[in-house]
Amino acid sequence: MPNDFFSFKQFTIWQDKCAMKVTSLACIQGAWLPDIAPQQVLDIGAGTGLLTLMAAQKYQAHFDAVEIDALAYEQMTGNIAKSPWQGNITCYHKSVQHFAKDNSRKYDLIITNPPFFASQLKSPDERINIARHEDTLTMETLIEICSCMISHEGLISILLPIYETSKLFTYTASFDLFPVRQLIIRDRPTTAPKAAITLFGKGATKVHTEYLSIKDSSGKYTQGYKSLLSAYYLNL
Repeated sequence: MPNDFFSFKQFTIWQDKCAMKVTSLACIQGAWLPDIAPQQVLDIGAGTGLLTLMAAQKYQAHFDAVEIDALAYEQMTGNIAKSPWQGNITCYHKSVQHFAKDNSRKYDLIITNPPFFASQLKSPDERINIARHEDTLTMETLIEICSCMISHEGLISILLPIYETSKLFTYTASFDLFPVRQLIIRDRPTTAPKAAITLFGKGATKVHTEYLSIKDSSGKYTQGYKSLLSAYYLNL
């Protein structure tokens, strides 16, 4: 059994020497999923299954979870098998490019935390590079795949470092995907934004922007953060 775990109220994520670790940002993305009623949900780059499981706790739907890394895929299938929702989730060990070629299904919600950290130094571990960098999947390719696989009324949730978000808007506009809602995340109220979660849809509309600080000036979790994650965390 893996020796590194992250406990939620209804499930536990196990991790062992995996590039795709549970992070506060990923947990925020899972907790900030839209209040809709999707029938089909796709998680691209599902890692150890965190976002798929958080989505499964929120929605009564079918979930497809796609992961290219062998170790992450193995841990994801193990995590999902221990969850209450294993019957609703199908896991795929392949690139999203190959998945898209083999699958004609349309999704009401697509979730992705893509590996775009192009401005950061690379790791000597090639598996971590695949997890964090765009060498194997460019942002433009990802957005094109999402635009083809999303249903007409569907939404796409994308988490990116703040410095990559403006680049993202360039690509989404070229595929007629438009921002609907956005959450700007800071470590603390006085620090610069570190990441953004953006919801995209096929219809142009005014963007509703929200802000979230993870901790206050004293280092304690903010009320906003605790309220958002309270349905998932065991102790917060």
